[in-house]
Amino acid sequence: MRTATSEQLARAAADLRRLARSTAAAMERASVALAEADAALADEIVADSVRLDREREELARKAPGLRAPAVTVLATIHALTELERMSLLALAVARAVQRCYPHPVLPHELTPDFVEMGRIAVWLAELTAGTGEVRSLISIEDDLDDLRRIVADVRNRCDGTAVADVVLLSRHYERFADHAVLLGRLMKSAVPRSQATGTAA
Repeated sequence: MRTATSEQLARAAADLRRLARSTAAAMERASVALAEADAALADEIVADSVRLDREREELARKAPGLRAPAVTVLATIHALTELERMSLLALAVARAVQRCYPHPVLPHELTPDFVEMGRIAVWLAELTAGTGEVRSLISIEDDLDDLRRIVADVRNRCDGTAVADVVLLSRHYERFADHAVLLGRLMKSAVPRSQATGTAA
């Protein structure tokens, strides 16, 4: 039988993983809205961000009272901070779509680059909500390098203030991916292995 401490920790771990999945999904949907200039989808993402904020704030309120080792509590608090930053970046992508509608934010020739940036950033975020299947650090670094190469290429192909939004958006994806990798490291401390694999303590 689990103790009260392990039950509480299991709930917190499940909440963290769920928030990580929701945050990854928000960026995935924002990327679709960006590629398709879909203002209705962008509106949904902005509306959903309010719910995500509430859920994250509720867990942040409970985190200091977790009956768990200090390293777990601190990792949980820092993980929630990373999730907030990632959520704000996904929200910024959606708001760029809203702001430019009915015109697309992206030049047609750059859309495939942003689709690929979104794919990598979302994949890195989804890793943090996995069930113990964590890829090697080399593989993760390869993904980050691929994303950074695309970002650099996009910036090199853009000049002038007319494409300021495009350059800023590329930076959003780069930062989202960086935060996702940091989140993954924090989750190793915030979510003990027994919780990550779904086994009883």
